Amino acid sequence: MAKNKQEKAAASRKAANIIVGIVSGVAALLIIAIIVLVSVRVDPMDKLDRPVRYDFYDLGSSEVSFTNDAAQTEIHTAMGEMDFNVMSAILRWKWDYSYNFVRNTKDEKIEMTADEIEEIGATGSAYMIEYVYDRAKIVDGEVDKSSCRSLEVDGETVYFDRLKVVIGNTDGNVGEIYLYPYIYERVINHAADGGATRATYRITAIKVRANTSGTYIALGDLAKKLK
Repeated sequence: MAKNKQEKAAASRKAANIIVGIVSGVAALLIIAIIVLVSVRVDPMDKLDRPVRYDFYDLGSSEVSFTNDAAQTEIHTAMGEMDFNVMSAILRWKWDYSYNFVRNTKDEKIEMTADEIEEIGATGSAYMIEYVYDRAKIVDGEVDKSSCRSLEVDGETVYFDRLKVVIGNTDGNVGEIYLYPYIYERVINHAADGGATRATYRITAIKVRANTSGTYIALGDLAKKLK
């Protein structure tokens, strides 16, 4: 009888040790996973090449602020400060960190005309930075895609030589920013071929996750210097 009790006690201890071992192992894996997710950072702007220049629009302004080389460097640095760690995004149930087209409730891309693209700008609470690249070439009336910059969005390649970024303040959270890539010649040149290509030109805005707080503060500081 005593032997049976000892065997049962030993079996119970063994089972308890196995359970503790499993729980400890799972806890260790969770800790490792959390450490990895905290250390992995997502930079929403890392797919964009540095432009020839950045055009800076202060809050509520429709005019480009004059910027020297030092200011251009500050803008470049500020635009690289919208990164965030994956863990902070997951805690807010935000899983997709890729570029996505803006769509309607039917999952259809929302298209914008040249006039609408031109109207995009800074607001009373958001700055705008426009990435200005070498102008795309037009060959036989068509855009030479090899002279453009490009982004992969929802399985499609988007070509552009200008890109507007409107930046509000996400207040330390992982929010969204909107990118508006376009071909300068198709939007700004109202006289080209009688305006036919401009009239039919369309783009779709792109949204991506970002934590803009550091960038927003940096742009605010720069705006004060430029006044």
